[in-house]
Amino acid sequence: MTSRWRPRNDDGAIGLLSLGMAVLALTVILVVSAASAVHLEHLRLATAADDLALDAADALDLDRYYSPAELGDEEKWKSVQLSEQRMREAVEARLDGDGGRLAGVTAVNVGTPDGTTAVVTVGKVVRPMFGIDELLPFIDGIAMTATSRARAS
Repeated sequence: MTSRWRPRNDDGAIGLLSLGMAVLALTVILVVSAASAVHLEHLRLATAADDLALDAADALDLDRYYSPAELGDEEKWKSVQLSEQRMREAVEARLDGDGGRLAGVTAVNVGTPDGTTAVVTVGKVVRPMFGIDELLPFIDGIAMTATSRARAS
């Protein structure tokens, strides 16, 4: 008796297909994890920019604030003015003093467009996790910036 079952030419292809799917799944997991890590770093940078803008908004121009009668008392209290130099000093002091959470964060721009609003732009270079930067064109890391505004009152 002759058996009707004959081996096909694609025997063993399921192993190759399984290996290919496993490699594809691992690649997708690594890329999504690296992208998520970069996104989380951007959120941390935005939070740091918010904190630094609040610190900068507390940096009043003390000479003007405590001046006796340059302005009328009523006008003086309506116009709180920020000092750009004191704002920069406050931001730099916070960056130097808080090494753990703000490690690698640099102040790109600190200023005030109208004298009452503090605008702080910070930057950081982030490297994707798992060494994926070796495969991608981000060998030097990904430069990110975040800008935040806080109003003095």
